[in-house]
Amino acid sequence: MPTSEDATGNNTQSTERLRDLVARISADDINLDLGGGWTVGFALAHLAFWDARQVAALQRMAQGETFPSEDMATNAALERISAAFNPATIGGAAVRAAEQLDAAVVQLSADQLQSLSNAGLSYAVERAPHREEHMRQIEAALG
Repeated sequence: MPTSEDATGNNTQSTERLRDLVARISADDINLDLGGGWTVGFALAHLAFWDARQVAALQRMAQGETFPSEDMATNAALERISAAFNPATIGGAAVRAAEQLDAAVVQLSADQLQSLSNAGLSYAVERAPHREEHMRQIEAALG
């Protein structure tokens, strides 16, 4: 697992990239098809949810609770309610969730980071790869 500084730097860079990408997305772009039933708006909602979910999980861990397991049906559930997401605000929600996650990672101790790594949960703090994957999809759709 990268050091806290590596994860923080990579996350910060991906958050900045996400902020720049969201600023370029128009109201028409939000409905562009990414394939597999996903749109630009849904990809942003997905990013917002997963960063927010990891913040909540890390907060529970910081309070001494076990890091909560993930439900494999989450993405399918998100797809079913995605019509309720506000296209005008979903990009901002994704950026805010990324910023909150970045701030939560900075607060983790070396022991907490090591514990996550040992448990195979590094993805909870190393969010840049996940963000980058979906930003590449969005950028490809934008052309």
